[in-house]
Amino acid sequence: MKNLTICWTLLTIYGCTQPILNSSSSVISSPSPGCSDQPAVSLRGEDVEEIALNEQTLTKSGQATANKSVGYKFDAESGQKLSYATDADICIWVYTPDNQIINTLELPKDGTYIIQVSAPQGLRTFDLNMSLTSLQASSTPTPVPVQASVATITNTPSVTPSPSSVPRPRRTPSYTPPPSVPVSGAEPVHDISQEEALEIVQNWYTAKPRIFGTAYDISLVEQLTTGQLYADLSSYDGPIAWLKDNDFYYTYDTSEILNIIEFSNLDQKPYIKVRVFEELYLHGSNGIDRQKSGPYEGNFIYFFEKENETWKIYAYKKLT
Repeated sequence: MKNLTICWTLLTIYGCTQPILNSSSSVISSPSPGCSDQPAVSLRGEDVEEIALNEQTLTKSGQATANKSVGYKFDAESGQKLSYATDADICIWVYTPDNQIINTLELPKDGTYIIQVSAPQGLRTFDLNMSLTSLQASSTPTPVPVQASVATITNTPSVTPSPSSVPRPRRTPSYTPPPSVPVSGAEPVHDISQEEALEIVQNWYTAKPRIFGTAYDISLVEQLTTGQLYADLSSYDGPIAWLKDNDFYYTYDTSEILNIIEFSNLDQKPYIKVRVFEELYLHGSNGIDRQKSGPYEGNFIYFFEKENETWKIYAYKKLT
């Protein structure tokens, strides 16, 4: 059981990741499943709290239902960028000073903006992290310490998805291309585009049923990954080897990229942040391990590195 727990920790990152309107650190929003393009209920004035946003993250906790929304209003200037993040299954809309819903990173005009929070169904308790940065500040992203990120991968705490942890109906496998995230006008350092990065990650999720399934296909790992991720996955004591040696394997009912959170080709290593929904099942000699199976949704960042003129996944991790 101890070995199974250790391997589950690794597989949370490598095998079963994945890994609200959408959660992000620098977000363009599109309605998550269960959320409409426009809210079904009006936001009452007494349910709106005035807040002051700046580059420091502000966290607000609250409760929302499908029939009652809560809101936060703040002043901003044209060109500033709104970022928000949450792990809750909620719907979020952002209104401009002239009462228009927007889904862009950059705020279009001066004035008072309102964030409306609702629930797709039932009652939802949430923690919403928000910040506001200038366009100039956001055009030069802080370099990502890649080695530190890679080290974090092997130490990420275990996430045990369960059918009750994500209140969603069962889905059939599907993929809808997420909206493009605007990038700044700075000259890119790397020749990988957002579309190429998304395609690589999409290919990774397509390959996972063979990599972590009964095929234990290492050739796909070699095709799609490089660097630290390839070394970890292809290791004799890595998660794939553990699955094979202990007669465990995964099946995936759904692997779906819900939306793009952020893309950058300006840093030391280009990256893309995405929100992912998966429904997966861990099979063993005693059948399905229900403790480590079911639907799961999370935000992940993927780093890329070019190998022999081909971009591959160098590392990835779950975002908090």
